[in-house]
Amino acid sequence: MQASLDNGLTYVASNANPFPTGLFAPPGAAGGLMTNIGQDVAFWGEKRKTPYAQRWSFGVQQELPQKFMIESSYVANRATKLGVNRQLNNTPAQYLSKSPVRDQTTINFLGANFPNPFFGLNPIFGANMTRGGLLRPYPQFGNVTLMADPIGYSWYHSMQTRIERRMANGWTVQGSYTWSKAMEATEFLNSVDAMPSEVVSAIDRTHRLTSSGIWEIPFGRGRKFASSMHRAVDFAVGGWQLGGLYQHQTGAPLGFGNRIFNGDLGNIVLPKGTRGVDGWFNLNAGFERNAALQLGSNLRQFPIRFNGVRGPTQDRWDFSLIKNFRITERWNAQFRAETFNAMNHPNLSDPNTDPTSSAFGTITGQDSPRSWQMSLKVTF
Repeated sequence: MQASLDNGLTYVASNANPFPTGLFAPPGAAGGLMTNIGQDVAFWGEKRKTPYAQRWSFGVQQELPQKFMIESSYVANRATKLGVNRQLNNTPAQYLSKSPVRDQTTINFLGANFPNPFFGLNPIFGANMTRGGLLRPYPQFGNVTLMADPIGYSWYHSMQTRIERRMANGWTVQGSYTWSKAMEATEFLNSVDAMPSEVVSAIDRTHRLTSSGIWEIPFGRGRKFASSMHRAVDFAVGGWQLGGLYQHQTGAPLGFGNRIFNGDLGNIVLPKGTRGVDGWFNLNAGFERNAALQLGSNLRQFPIRFNGVRGPTQDRWDFSLIKNFRITERWNAQFRAETFNAMNHPNLSDPNTDPTSSAFGTITGQDSPRSWQMSLKVTF
């Protein structure tokens, strides 16, 4: 639908008649061998498969004194037949470089220009085409992508521990700790590879700790202190509830792209006390920083992500103060005052991981600083 042809000064379409010029019929293969010539092509498999997940767990619980309960579980899952976009129109692997350093000979060989055999068939074609383009199985097209090829998979294992004190005497508290590992094979290291690469998942967080609690402040009618105060006073100062939430989790695994690395991978990570926004990891661990010496026309060997190289951890405290008002039998109201990241802890973004960038290894962003919000909800 194109509602206006002059940026909203006048409208040629309306809700009553959204397509005043009619609909274009899908061309299909009406162009014969010229259909989509010179363009990128994407298609879905004729017999698509539905992904599925298997989950299993085993846990034990124990009731403790003072209404506490502790639980520890092994929780895991495996997802199969995940859709992965596969690029079919690749320069064959035998022509790509396997050199660990920039192979300018191969780059020049595949980048050399030749007369384009398709020139004149369609205005989209130029007069020349590179050798790398001519060697592709379908040189008359751009990228040819098989969408959601069901060859991907992922798996997850975790130990999940929880302690909880059920609500009684006006307060409840709970805490949980998860130690986990998430892996996946949902992207290709090289587009010519037969299967996606097995690598630590981008969503993997090795350690995650959360705790929360609610305390009904014992002041007001029906509570421990000032239980007989006047209803008008209780309406304003009695019956408040204080809540808190703490969250901590490990940083995300980092990747650096298709890079040259001449060093010890163990030297990338800096000691905890020396990391900062101006240098989160060791910039001189062995990365090739010169943009003119980067890899090209090669078979990638450098992993997609590293389990041992992580971004900053995340820590935050959130608090809430809540008051419920009973106005009449039918009308009720709730006031909430909430603060997020109450300690104003700088939850930093991931560092720049491009070795050719002047900002390599630095952090230039962060999560939201401390914020407040207040709301009043009326129900009837």
